[in-house]
Amino acid sequence: MTCSGLHALVERLEALALTQITTRTVLERMQGTAIDDAEIARYVEERSDHYARHLVHRSAKFDVAVLTWMPGQMTPIHNHAGNLGWVQLVKGRIVEDRFMLVPSCMPTELDLAPDVPAPQRGIELREMGRTIVAQRGAIATVDRLRAIHRIGNPLDVAAGETAVTLHVYSKPHDVCLVFDKDARTCSRREMRFDNVEAMGAAH
Repeated sequence: MTCSGLHALVERLEALALTQITTRTVLERMQGTAIDDAEIARYVEERSDHYARHLVHRSAKFDVAVLTWMPGQMTPIHNHAGNLGWVQLVKGRIVEDRFMLVPSCMPTELDLAPDVPAPQRGIELREMGRTIVAQRGAIATVDRLRAIHRIGNPLDVAAGETAVTLHVYSKPHDVCLVFDKDARTCSRREMRFDNVEAMGAAH
């Protein structure tokens, strides 16, 4: 049975025990929940200075957030510090560029670390491919084997349209590593939300 709305999704996620939180189980709950446009709209904000991040729900197990991407807005290349992540397309199109650390194609301590000293130098990334997500409701995932990526709404894909995505993170996603591919560095960055005053403006 399909449920409807963000509230229903949050309830279904919070019903999971910690041992049940896997890429597959959360994916199934998101696929089984119809997103209500009116409910999402209250979290959508077009900002010219950066893509907007609005927090919907936070607990010890999950962050649920809505992100708004104007044409040309992209994240930096980043990891998820060992957390799991799910991104569902609500409107428009988004692109995901995937990367791996070189020479290893498996996670390393650096790949997963939430707070390594910054900046780290001599970092080399291998491009692993690009996916264009254009079907409403499609869900992309990040796990411990696919931990470094960049997403957004690049000009060559946006066709002038703003994109909106629903994000679920487990555990809450406060810190990540940001990579500069050309400079071959990475550094720690704190994640922030536009609608949570205590956390400041989004990066």
